[in-house]
Amino acid sequence: MKSILAVIDGISEWSGKLVSFLIVFIMTILLFEVALRFVLNAPTIWAHELSMHFFGAYSVLAGAYVLLHDSHVKIDIIYLRFSPRGRAIIDSVTYLFFFLFIGIMLRYGWMIAWRAIELKQTVSPSPWGSPIWPTKCTVPLAAFLILLQGLAQFIRTLKLAFTGKELT
Repeated sequence: MKSILAVIDGISEWSGKLVSFLIVFIMTILLFEVALRFVLNAPTIWAHELSMHFFGAYSVLAGAYVLLHDSHVKIDIIYLRFSPRGRAIIDSVTYLFFFLFIGIMLRYGWMIAWRAIELKQTVSPSPWGSPIWPTKCTVPLAAFLILLQGLAQFIRTLKLAFTGKELT
């Protein structure tokens, strides 16, 4: 079991680090656009739109990495007053809502992405008319990665809730 969890953690770590490079691309594209616009007075029609595509992909694909490092926003005022085992029991219950949400995200994300591929969907109205299907395809991929990491975290949470011992 520990080796399977380690593989899932590795996938989340690797995907998060890979996705973090999208910020470099976004910065480069926007810096290029600003230079062309203000130095050469020759703005592009594609830079802003492309940076939005990259940011959309970055936003959803970083989810598994954030879940791995327990960095999602929480309201800790009451939660931290519980013992680690008590928090695990609370988390075990809330993971049921998590799986419902991620299941819906995976199902509908897949349907939306597949439809965008079929239609060869582009951004409209837009002077560039960039393809939007690659960005939409990141939603089901992200949901799958988050689901994998969520399963790993859920297994750890159940172990702590039932035994009082962490699964490392």
